[in-house]
Amino acid sequence: MKTPTWAIVIGICLILFGGCSVTKNIQSINMPEMLEMQQNMMENMTSPTTTNSSTTTSSDSLLTESNVDTTYIQSDEMFKIINEGMHGMFAISDFTKTWTVRFGYIGLLVSIIYILSGVFLLIKKKFSINLVYAALIISIVFSGIESLVLASDSTAGLLTKFAGFGNIFGIIIDIILIVVVVAMDKSAYNDNTKEIA
Repeated sequence: MKTPTWAIVIGICLILFGGCSVTKNIQSINMPEMLEMQQNMMENMTSPTTTNSSTTTSSDSLLTESNVDTTYIQSDEMFKIINEGMHGMFAISDFTKTWTVRFGYIGLLVSIIYILSGVFLLIKKKFSINLVYAALIISIVFSGIESLVLASDSTAGLLTKFAGFGNIFGIIIDIILIVVVVAMDKSAYNDNTKEIA
């Protein structure tokens, strides 16, 4: 008996979603380095303004002293406001950094199970359906725990809160996939004595 069409569609979805999760989890693991690089960039953007203001004010040839001072004070204040806004948006505590990296490593394992469940659903093994259920339930539990732990950080910035919303979207997809698998005819997976090699 051939692999049912619904199983091919669900299997491909599981492989694709699992692949996307692998990418997301690798980004989570590398997040502290990326944030440090972003902070250094913001500091470099604001520091040249301060040095330029002193050199330009000392060597004012065409503009008056008051005009130069006013211009650089305004640009310094503007950079400070932008820097504070970016810092508030991307602010991540040590707690969140630590747990994001941990969830990245655990998430890689969950993603591999997710991908394998899709592969075994396509090649039609006897345990495929149970593996799909297990992968989807593990994914839901993992996403729920990750959202709760990251939301428990009161000092978290906007970026962390958006990450939690992304997990909710993933949970909804997992629930839809479970409902579809439950509703479909799984008789093709009951008797695998004459599997195609």
